[in-house]
Amino acid sequence: MDSHTHVLLASRLLEICGARKSLCIVSLFPQIDRSPPTLHRMYAHTVFKTRELTEIGLLVLSDRGTETASARFSNAFAVRRFGEEGGRMLSYLAQQSWDGASALSELERDAALMAYVSHLYLDTYNQPTQPFSPESVYCSGQWKLWKELGDFRLELYTTPAIDELREELFHQAFWKDAPRIFPAILTQAMLIRMCAFSLEQIPAALVVSGMKALKFEPGMQGETKAACQFLEEFENSLFNLHIKHLGVGASVHVASPASNVYAA
Repeated sequence: MDSHTHVLLASRLLEICGARKSLCIVSLFPQIDRSPPTLHRMYAHTVFKTRELTEIGLLVLSDRGTETASARFSNAFAVRRFGEEGGRMLSYLAQQSWDGASALSELERDAALMAYVSHLYLDTYNQPTQPFSPESVYCSGQWKLWKELGDFRLELYTTPAIDELREELFHQAFWKDAPRIFPAILTQAMLIRMCAFSLEQIPAALVVSGMKALKFEPGMQGETKAACQFLEEFENSLFNLHIKHLGVGASVHVASPASNVYAA
């Protein structure tokens, strides 16, 4: 979805994790592959590049330059692109101050990775994505929603619909009742949900691979189940708000695809 919605979702999820909300900026890091346009969503929009790109992005944005990152990382493309996009990304912090990443706790470093993955998760509402590429070429997406909406993107992004949808989404009651969830558990839940969005094409085993790539320990089944249930509530709300604000008809409750597994 649009950058503002990505940042607001990450901010809410960071609050649930007990981490500083300014890390919501990391939810924009996958956008470094906007240029060249032929690379958009084909390079940085995968869980398997999340850790490296998050580390590079945090360093470049903390230093407000690329010199240190260039000396530390061999990924010249990512360093350059974060240098080019850093100002735009930081502009989305609005009233929040950016104090860099030098004093992040272990929980907050985990939360930064979670914020990155939240972009991949939310992008499934805009177009089919390959969040587990190159391990799986198959896509996650909101297939049932798109079937209901038809050709919706022009109306969503060129009229007040996106602002109205966003405003209502982040004032839903379920945010107030959200449980405290550790960043790794919330990340695992998003990976599980993206598998569920794949029409059974992405195997649950890739959740394990994704968690290893992030250097996260998988959570217990009860923890991940509770996190998935929270995300499913969010998904149902977002589904219904799309229906409502895009003029398709009255808001209806439609259950999200079930998660077939809760533990990696």
